[in-house]
Amino acid sequence: MSISKWFFAQWYDVLNSIVEPKVIPYRHLTAGKSHGKTLEVGGGTGANLPYFETTSSLTIVEPDVHMTNKLRKKVNNLNKDISIVKSFGEKLPFEDNIFDSVVTTLVLCMVNDVEKVILEIYRVLKPGGKFFFYEHTVAGSFSGKLLQQLLDPIWILTTTGCHLKRDILGVVKSAPFTKLEYDIFNLNVGIPITIPNIVGSGTK
Repeated sequence: MSISKWFFAQWYDVLNSIVEPKVIPYRHLTAGKSHGKTLEVGGGTGANLPYFETTSSLTIVEPDVHMTNKLRKKVNNLNKDISIVKSFGEKLPFEDNIFDSVVTTLVLCMVNDVEKVILEIYRVLKPGGKFFFYEHTVAGSFSGKLLQQLLDPIWILTTTGCHLKRDILGVVKSAPFTKLEYDIFNLNVGIPITIPNIVGSGTK
């Protein structure tokens, strides 16, 4: 698995560049709207770095050492207050109520336990703080769910852990946010298959 994760990290930016033009608007709606003391859960190789323009400080949690190596090189080239923490979203190493904003983009499909990550995000947010998210989620139609079910095993293998059929929106809805705003849409990445996506925010 470590070899496959290394390979995936080396080629991630190249693979991501294929769909990145379609994803940029949603980076603006998540990282671009974050403010104050901000936490990004799952920073990957740093695709969101250019969009954190209104943060007073940025902490990035990333558990994958191969992703972190690429992320650190990008951070070192920026004159910003950014710290990288090697940890998992299921157990964030921070006190309660300390972040103004928390951001995830295309990360919750990869974590071990979505519910634990969401509850940890809620815990570390200040009262009135916002969780900004952009993720893909389970399809609404029977045919869409069936396709996700069929593709999921090979998708997990080729992406070293991305789950297609997770009901991420359902988990976010079940969290105790006082206000939840989101849009659901299908993202077309140039193949005959569209992927259900969600973008929005939850207020603590």
